[in-house]
Amino acid sequence: MLEAIREKFTGWIAILIIGLISLTLVISFGNMDQTPLENDIVITVNSKEISLFDYREEFSNQLQRYQEVFGDQIPKILEESIKESTTDNLVLKNLLLDYIDQQGYRVSPQYVAELIKENSQFRLGDVFTKENYAAILASQGTTVPEFENNLRIQLEINQLRRAVIDTSFMTAGEFRRFVQLQMQERTGEYLEISNQQFIKDVAIQSENIESYYQENTDFFMTEEQIDVEYIAIDVDDIADSIVFNDEDLKEYYEDNIERFVSNEERRSRHILIATDEQDSEASALDLVTSIKNRLSEGEAFEILAKEFSSDPGSAENGGDLGWAERGLFVPEFDETLFNLEINQISEPVKTQFGYHIIQLNELKIGIQQNFDEIENDLRFEYSRLLAEETLFDLASQMDDLSLQAFNELDSVASKLDLTIQTQDSVTRNSSTLLNQDPELIELLFNPVSIEQTENTPVFEINNTILVARVAEHRLPMTKEYSLVKDQIISFLEAEQAKKLAEDYANRILQDFSEFSSFEQLAEDNSLEVMEFDSVLRSNTDIPSALLEPIFQFSERDIENNRVIDVQDSENIYLIKLTQINPGQLENFSDEERTAGKQQMSEEIGSSELDAFAETLRENATVVIDDKLYNDLYDL
Repeated sequence: MLEAIREKFTGWIAILIIGLISLTLVISFGNMDQTPLENDIVITVNSKEISLFDYREEFSNQLQRYQEVFGDQIPKILEESIKESTTDNLVLKNLLLDYIDQQGYRVSPQYVAELIKENSQFRLGDVFTKENYAAILASQGTTVPEFENNLRIQLEINQLRRAVIDTSFMTAGEFRRFVQLQMQERTGEYLEISNQQFIKDVAIQSENIESYYQENTDFFMTEEQIDVEYIAIDVDDIADSIVFNDEDLKEYYEDNIERFVSNEERRSRHILIATDEQDSEASALDLVTSIKNRLSEGEAFEILAKEFSSDPGSAENGGDLGWAERGLFVPEFDETLFNLEINQISEPVKTQFGYHIIQLNELKIGIQQNFDEIENDLRFEYSRLLAEETLFDLASQMDDLSLQAFNELDSVASKLDLTIQTQDSVTRNSSTLLNQDPELIELLFNPVSIEQTENTPVFEINNTILVARVAEHRLPMTKEYSLVKDQIISFLEAEQAKKLAEDYANRILQDFSEFSSFEQLAEDNSLEVMEFDSVLRSNTDIPSALLEPIFQFSERDIENNRVIDVQDSENIYLIKLTQINPGQLENFSDEERTAGKQQMSEEIGSSELDAFAETLRENATVVIDDKLYNDLYDL
């Protein structure tokens, strides 16, 4: 029922990311009507066009990740950087997809189906059914083809990434040098000088405060803000109030009893000989026929699958596809598999991906689930079903009434027995319920919505339907001096204290030489010597600001009794290194050596992948709309 609501009203969802995918490519789905402006082409990558709508979706995804770190108030300079990063991501994504398509990277539907089937989110109880899978996706505003296509794209990009990383090569000497460098242990000591101890010596003049305010007004601007009124109905609230008896629930079970049968499942292997521009139909057929003959002569299916199969998801496992029920594979494959006897090997089967040889290994007969086994799941499902039907009716009423009311919600709230809620000081980058739908925020900040304070259409956000309107609007303006004075004073005090700490550190180091005593330096200045012993690059026991400079010391610096200073936001540290111990390969177990080789391969491969991506970019024709970052395309 929610699918019908989503077809009528606006909403969007980001694709579920399967946890084992190491390269996360966030792909958003939307069923929103696009305005003419959003149809504008803002980036062209070779022949591929990227619309403003697609750009805003990617920008919104990136912005939300930064807001998790920095909060709602993203600095203007960082926001500009996010815009540029969004462009880079979209360009790179499209270049990679073009390359993947040209090179014939592919993920079989069987492998995609297995990943989906193993995902617990798509199970009812402990059983996967196609009906439940489709219903879950529909409830999230997407379809089975959309979901599976975007998951396939993610897997293909990950194939490319793994191909680059897994082919990275290192010699034994390189690995030994890697261990000696990366696993170095460094020992030394340091002094800590706190900026805070100099605050008492700081005197900020009032004219300096006012001057800083006048010279840096851009730092003290408010964001454009709106106060929003809205009425909302949540499906969970309706579900909690739904009343039904056990007889109703049992009747629902009986009416849908075929849904609660675990489908017959078959475990199989396959060998795929792909057909594409590089591998002709005839050569693929000759090869698959030769493989079938070798299987008939008794050669092991698993070995031949590893040697010949074009399906990387299953080939390394001897062609194993795991357990599958009818309908998860393409029709030709599916029909053959479900007509095999256990251990029987099929004749070559032609699909859109090439030729398959299939072997049935195990069989599970479908089992009817008893009412008692799934009663709790049934209660939740049935209450949600009834709630969604009620929600659909209420959404239709809300839509009609809010349209008639035009620019007030009091009458709508009264007729639906709802309370008007308010959300004040909403910005484009807030983290409110309303901000979870970029289109709703865009509509609320639209000049027409602001001027006429008209009601929005019905939106659905996380199973909540709502209608909103702008009650008040405030343009960006400079904050009053009195409101930011204390903030400026704190900033100027911290800056001056930091400068005094720097001067103090430079003064006490002025006469320090290769013959001086670090301990005497500490004693003369009432500082405490703190030691660090056998520190690795991954160490977390010492202040993070110390790690990089500690590993910049050389053996000559130790001989010369060198002291270096480094500063973070709160302290200055004076560091002296006393010993460097190179990593010893002999001290590592086989497991540690394997992990180290993997780490080095990842680092080399990642560098090569970055270089590869840069090469793609250099050889591409990329056109970016000059207006993309200006106010015309306000994001």
